[in-house]
Amino acid sequence: MNNVSKDLEALEEIFIAIEVPDLNDVVILQGSAIVDLAEFQLTPQETMKFKKIFEKVNTKLAESLYEQFPASSIISEIRVKSQ
Repeated sequence: MNNVSKDLEALEEIFIAIEVPDLNDVVILQGSAIVDLAEFQLTPQETMKFKKIFEKVNTKLAESLYEQFPASSIISEIRVKSQ
């Protein structure tokens, strides 16, 4: 089995800007998560399948958040691990 995921990580960052009328201000909420994919020992095919699922889930999440918070953004990617 060719473990291509040993050098990869999944990253997700969420940014939401919320207007607070009483304060006449905007609050920025931010959250992020990074998962090391090495523990899953994914083959190239499994990595591609995971990437497609990950992108689809995050697109749906972005659409859902956008309905309530038009000033929201989701960044998600499978990338080579940060050093």
